[in-house]
Amino acid sequence: MKNRSPNAPSASQHNRRAFTLIELMIVIVIILILIGLLIPAVGAVRLRAQQANVRAEITNFEAAITAFRQQFGMDPPSGIVLHEAANASWDQRSKGLVRKMWSQYNFGLACDINGDGDTTDTIALNAGECLVFFLGGVYEKTSDGYFRVYGFSKNPARPFLNPGHDPGDPGYVANDGFSAANTGRLGPFFEFDASRFVDTDAASAPAGENAPEYLDSFPSQQRPYIYLSSYDGRGYRTADIAGTGMSSVYYQGNPSSAPSNNSTPYKSKSYQIISPGADYQFGTGGNYDPNKNFPATPVDRTMEADNITNFVSGTLK
Repeated sequence: MKNRSPNAPSASQHNRRAFTLIELMIVIVIILILIGLLIPAVGAVRLRAQQANVRAEITNFEAAITAFRQQFGMDPPSGIVLHEAANASWDQRSKGLVRKMWSQYNFGLACDINGDGDTTDTIALNAGECLVFFLGGVYEKTSDGYFRVYGFSKNPARPFLNPGHDPGDPGYVANDGFSAANTGRLGPFFEFDASRFVDTDAASAPAGENAPEYLDSFPSQQRPYIYLSSYDGRGYRTADIAGTGMSSVYYQGNPSSAPSNNSTPYKSKSYQIISPGADYQFGTGGNYDPNKNFPATPVDRTMEADNITNFVSGTLK
């Protein structure tokens, strides 16, 4: 009888090795299934956290607007045209808004609102730009491409004096460039993150305007917050929405139909703040009902479902 080599595997050992390989494949498959289930769950948790951060920031904006109102007697406007030059031809609406906030404003004196070193610019601010300007104040774009905001001068006749650029401002330091002291100021009323300032209309805006807007905290966000004022209940202005990517504020009503003349806007006595959400799209705006879905036809409004506002807790739908 032949002796089996002590190193030769038995049949049972062969079977055991094959069974172990099958077990390993089963474990791998189970792990892949678990990963497939876990990744969407983790993504959903991350998305909810990001949405909560934006909603908290909108709450902070509301607090800043309240502080602004306490100081100036009105909510910030969401559309205005400012002039740096002395004795410029102001439109009556913009002039009246400035006069309401700064009753002693001297339209006969020049100021460098955007900190570009001259006093010749006309600065037309839309809804996103007004949010930054009235809560942040006069501004400048630095040599490294970032915007800085400086609040408003306490000089009641010249609130738009710019630190470092206007010799009449208390914070002015001759030849000190961008390091001028921000003293004798009102605001900023909101703590902006300079890395999230953008200028989305830089290509189409008048030369020298350089008015910043502000992105929400979603990673790689491309569209800034929209701020729209009801002007203390007198009504939202269509002109303020132009250039924002939306065509209407939000009204109470069936989202499948257009607002009527009798439609009631959300926040009809104050203002709307809108983030485009994680998909970076605002949609058209218009009617919204929390109990009805946004339609896909004839106009696709489904991208509005993740918009975050100051009149709904969480996303719109």
